[in-house]
Amino acid sequence: MGNSFKAMIFGYLLPLSIAGMVAFIPDYDGQYIKWIVMIFIILLGMPIVLTIRFPKNKEKAYKLTMTYQLYAFIFFFTFPLLKVLKGNIIFQLLLIGLFIGVYFLARFDQRTEVPIVFPGVDKKIKKIAYIYYAIPVLLTVLSLGGGDYVVINRAFLNYGAGFMMPYIAIVLYLWSCWLFFFVCSFAYKSHVKEGYLEK
Repeated sequence: MGNSFKAMIFGYLLPLSIAGMVAFIPDYDGQYIKWIVMIFIILLGMPIVLTIRFPKNKEKAYKLTMTYQLYAFIFFFTFPLLKVLKGNIIFQLLLIGLFIGVYFLARFDQRTEVPIVFPGVDKKIKKIAYIYYAIPVLLTVLSLGGGDYVVINRAFLNYGAGFMMPYIAIVLYLWSCWLFFFVCSFAYKSHVKEGYLEK
């Protein structure tokens, strides 16, 4: 049993851990449990499909599966905001569309001469890249002390769950979009630009 296979097996714990948390944030909703189960069924079938796609290189199939495990992990961070907007199907679809759009935006950016993520040591970094890398700092501040339990608990007492739950859900959604852009950029650079899938 190779290291990639073992890493892939343990990789399922990553989306599973966050799925267990967001299943109850801000409250339990059976519909989202169905989504989580469906995504996990797809993830479980991914190694089989990819092994068929790359029959001579199972290591590649396992590593690609880990990429999709990471995508699922990030996607689950959008669930709290989707639940907050329960009943507003248009806004929910827009949020899902925006999240999926980040994937294509990252691929487009990587095809530009100087991409935001991994521009190359010989390239001058674009101004927008500084804004992109400043976003996590801003989100850390907005997440109330980087997620400090005491600060968050005090904020809930002062402002109430009616305000704080949507607030935290929005911050988590923005984190997910930022991280998804980064991971998709890395995947495109590795899989396409460096020809990993062709090796």
